[in-house]
Amino acid sequence: MRKKFYALLCLYFVSVAVFAQSKINITSNIPDAKFFLLRDADNTEVAELGVGGIELKLDKNSRNRIKVIKEGYEPLIKEYPKTVKWDKEQKVSLENRLVEISAEPYDAEIYVDGRMIGTKRINMVIGKGKFLTLEVKKPGFAPITKVYYNSPDREVPPVKDFFEMKDRQVRLEVSPADASVFLNGAATGRGTTDVTVPFGECVTVSVNREGFAEVVQVFCNKPATDPAPPIRFRAALEDRLIKITTAPADANIEVAGKVLGVGKYDLKVPKNSCVELRVTKDGFIRYVKNYCNQLNMQEPPLTEFVEMVEDEAYNSSISTDMANVRITVPVNKSISSESAWKILSSIITRSYDVLETVDYNTGYLTTAWQVQNFNGMSTIRTRMIVSGGGNADELTYVVKIVSQRADGVTSVKDDQLFTDWGRLLKRYGGIVEEIQSRLQ
Repeated sequence: MRKKFYALLCLYFVSVAVFAQSKINITSNIPDAKFFLLRDADNTEVAELGVGGIELKLDKNSRNRIKVIKEGYEPLIKEYPKTVKWDKEQKVSLENRLVEISAEPYDAEIYVDGRMIGTKRINMVIGKGKFLTLEVKKPGFAPITKVYYNSPDREVPPVKDFFEMKDRQVRLEVSPADASVFLNGAATGRGTTDVTVPFGECVTVSVNREGFAEVVQVFCNKPATDPAPPIRFRAALEDRLIKITTAPADANIEVAGKVLGVGKYDLKVPKNSCVELRVTKDGFIRYVKNYCNQLNMQEPPLTEFVEMVEDEAYNSSISTDMANVRITVPVNKSISSESAWKILSSIITRSYDVLETVDYNTGYLTTAWQVQNFNGMSTIRTRMIVSGGGNADELTYVVKIVSQRADGVTSVKDDQLFTDWGRLLKRYGGIVEEIQSRLQ
């Protein structure tokens, strides 16, 4: 019985000795890898412990978390709780490669093995014995592809890799579809073609088909002297051309939302289609007209002179950065809330006859829409919105003056026809400034 007692007692002391282990040695497979101590709650680095190998003192009240770092490798996080029996010697291995990928333009999309990972900059981890295919893509640019390996018999991946997309790519859409395409005089095939325009060079594209007039287009990728090539270009062999001139001579000529000319432009109308022309200039009513190159439709004219009509709404308004934005107006502490509300209301009601909502307790006020028509060609509506802001110790109002415009004579209720207008009718131009000056 006594021998059994002594045996149990010895076993107890051995166990205590084991679990009382307070230090372990940890070494890395990479001699210059750095060791850091981490917080238990997150991956915040507390202190640098050493390089290549460390002696880690185990804290019974901690998970004893460490991170091992080496540039070009995926960081390794390990933890050594004291409640676990650890061998005195521990080894850690950094095996997964880490490559920092960056691309320009910064909105270029970065793909790894066909999956879009991000833009501008990503970290790519290559597992041991694996390989990954990287692609950098952006509409209008020739894509870039590269394969990275994490294998002893392959080139070691770089720590960082930078890709600058310089070669442009034009999607040439050909009509008719069987038309032949030539690049710098060399035949490349038929129909729709991706045309690569190397950086600093020009490419001449010609499209022809028997019975059709040849179409020639030059794309240049010389940023210092020429505009960028388009992302897509439609080469139609039976197009109509209308010579557009405008008065004033500096009016913008737009097609499909893009400004293509100023004052003069040769408008191309593809066969069997219509093109909407828009002519715009500040201070003039926008001109819109459709031209069609279709059977049983009026033939497009050879020339079109667009004489624009002055916009009375423009001449009756001012340009401002206070329209359609929320402006915070803190109230001077010497002004009581009742006085501030009266001042605010009196300023607004001088310009707006009807108030739709008034709530002094919450500091909320909205006016009815004030509507005015100009030239019978545009409708302007304006309203004020006031809401309370700030905190309990500071009286603040948030003021917004809404200015919107619609083409033609329009009902104020047709919300879908109105869009925000970056100008204010002159009669409302000083309201916000007056509110600011009298309340501050």
